[in-house]
Amino acid sequence: MLADRTLGLLREGYPWAPHLRGGRTAVPIRFLGRRSAVVGGPEGVRRFYDASLRRRGAFPPPIKLVLFGAGSVHGLDDADQHHRKAMFVDVLSPASVQALGERTAREWEAALARWQDADRVVLFDEAVRVIATSVLLWAGIPVTPSELPRRARQLATIVDGFAKPGRPYLQAVVARAQTDRWARALVHQVRTGAVDAVPGTALHAAATATDRQGRLLPEHVAGVELLNVVRPTVAVAWFVAFAGQALHENPRWRERIAGGDDAALEAFVQEVRRRYPFVPVLAARTRSAQDVLGVAVPRGGFVVLDVHGTDHDPEHWPDPERFDPSRFLSGPVDPDTLVPQGGGDVATGHRCPGEGATLTVLAVAVRALASASASLTVPPQDLGHAPDVMPARPRSGVVLSVRPAGAPAAAGCPFSGGAAS
Repeated sequence: MLADRTLGLLREGYPWAPHLRGGRTAVPIRFLGRRSAVVGGPEGVRRFYDASLRRRGAFPPPIKLVLFGAGSVHGLDDADQHHRKAMFVDVLSPASVQALGERTAREWEAALARWQDADRVVLFDEAVRVIATSVLLWAGIPVTPSELPRRARQLATIVDGFAKPGRPYLQAVVARAQTDRWARALVHQVRTGAVDAVPGTALHAAATATDRQGRLLPEHVAGVELLNVVRPTVAVAWFVAFAGQALHENPRWRERIAGGDDAALEAFVQEVRRRYPFVPVLAARTRSAQDVLGVAVPRGGFVVLDVHGTDHDPEHWPDPERFDPSRFLSGPVDPDTLVPQGGGDVATGHRCPGEGATLTVLAVAVRALASASASLTVPPQDLGHAPDVMPARPRSGVVLSVRPAGAPAAAGCPFSGGAAS
């Protein structure tokens, strides 16, 4: 009789699945009361995205309803999932993502100018504000300058608290309810003509989205899917905070990026996503009793993908805890070994359609920070992160000291000047 391992995920966080697997491709466990399997590595990734598994019922309701929302694409399978996901793929086209990147670059330029009037800033907080402003305006959402900070905080609160028991979770629940009402009202206003949504924007796509029978999605579901374009983009702020830490700790890469080395920038961004955690695992459920890489899993059992362990597998990522962007300069990488936002096919499977937007928004932030490094230093602070806190980010949020234009240079190297505790 296997002991249930569910609570271990909350206690251990990111090391949970790697510890259970011990380097194996699949191991039997009991999860949420059911006989299940934890899988990882390229073979585990491919098995996880097999059509014999489904996403309906895969996420515990307390997490699913707060993070993704009721009726979202994340709980759909087969033709329904393909139809709904097509909306996201269209909204996040290469041209649209490029436009988002250009808008985000302008917002970072404005932020860096604003920092000249501040002695210190917290990079994580600034990233939330910059990215939220960029994505809300890009999405065609009418929002006033005075409203922007509130919406940014709400979206960040949802991401920050969905997996943290206690007060953070309750705050996330409240923020979810507030943003759901707001998004539903936006959809209603577009459908009634009170708001003119520009075709091609996320707001227009959500408000006009239909089910497979051609019926408009219910307003609350359309609002949820609108937020499922916006909220994950704001979540890139967690990666930006880790990127700021990595720029501080890796001055040679910072200098290459500041010098315009686009290959170094792309490699750096990919290594941030690989090295620093966001989600520890993903889950699916079996449609029928089946063998999962040697583990017998009954119908309705869980298959848990070890995302963190796959991205830190020493077989494919030597010395995996070392930050080393050069891993991505030596040739193509097997996509099934790098799954910070899931695997599979974007168009027909469950791979995140916003992966391109994540890479673009993160690259824009890294380029802006590297280029401004001469006026930034990192004072002593705690840049560590707790392995049992999900999603993870540096404890300090990455505090930056700002040297106003024309002021004497601070002692020490740019974007450094203080050891992390």
